[in-house]
Amino acid sequence: MNKNEIQIGAHQLSWSTTIEQTDIHPIAEKISSLGCGAFELFLNGFGDDFPAATLRTAASDNKLSIIGCAVFGSGDKADPLSKSAAQRQKAENMMIQWIDILHALNSKLLVGPLFNVLRKKGAKEPTEHNFKAGITTFTSIAKHAAQKKIKIAIEPLQWVEMPWPNNVQQILDFIERFEKGLDAPFKTLGVTFDVYHALRMEENWRTALKHVLEAGRLYHVHVAGPNRTPPRRNQHISWKSLISTLKEFGWKGFITIESFGDQCDLPFEVIGPGNRPPAEEVISTGVKTLRWAGIEK
Repeated sequence: MNKNEIQIGAHQLSWSTTIEQTDIHPIAEKISSLGCGAFELFLNGFGDDFPAATLRTAASDNKLSIIGCAVFGSGDKADPLSKSAAQRQKAENMMIQWIDILHALNSKLLVGPLFNVLRKKGAKEPTEHNFKAGITTFTSIAKHAAQKKIKIAIEPLQWVEMPWPNNVQQILDFIERFEKGLDAPFKTLGVTFDVYHALRMEENWRTALKHVLEAGRLYHVHVAGPNRTPPRRNQHISWKSLISTLKEFGWKGFITIESFGDQCDLPFEVIGPGNRPPAEEVISTGVKTLRWAGIEK
């Protein structure tokens, strides 16, 4: 990526949670032809036989950067903030494996929420014990990521999907507590600003965005319209205001279109209602809107 640019990325979830190895090259070619500079992979959708070589070749051939997206905790199987040492260890092992995969793909970024989406009955905000446990877990993860020169951008989700964190301040507070315990903070942890969730959980999304920018911890951006449709003109968010704010602070990075197409197999609670266009139309519409909003080619 040109270091002086804000670039647009396309998300795997516009197609599906899983993609066949034979589809990787065609999807990468399409993403590139539509004007995107990055392919954001949904790492939870891949099994043990991760197609690293195919992805690396497809990305190189189409001049795409790779971004890894994942849910860091998978219910009761892995949880970076759990009281259970076994669950924390599973989360740590899983994230270190993803970091190694992304390093092999020349990727510099792992993004995602801390917990499995879709809030479970009885789910509660983390206790003080959870915070301390999470700090211990992320010490090993962040050190490994720093060695591989990969940043981790934690994403807040709306309350109905995840008990915590639900806004950017909660993530910044966690990062501050985490780094107080380090001999030399290395700024591996940051924030993914997801516009779709920010509109629901922040009192003022522009103020929240500026707060993260001022803290120097905005590492990634996700965009989507209502019900996870593609960004379009005349929606309830000013896309021009989003881009102008990023430029005001001289921010450089990728904005991924995290909108879902007609073949997306995520649960209804996540993708929401509505008739959805094919993935190619989702990305094409989003790219056109973001170009109109101020992202140069």
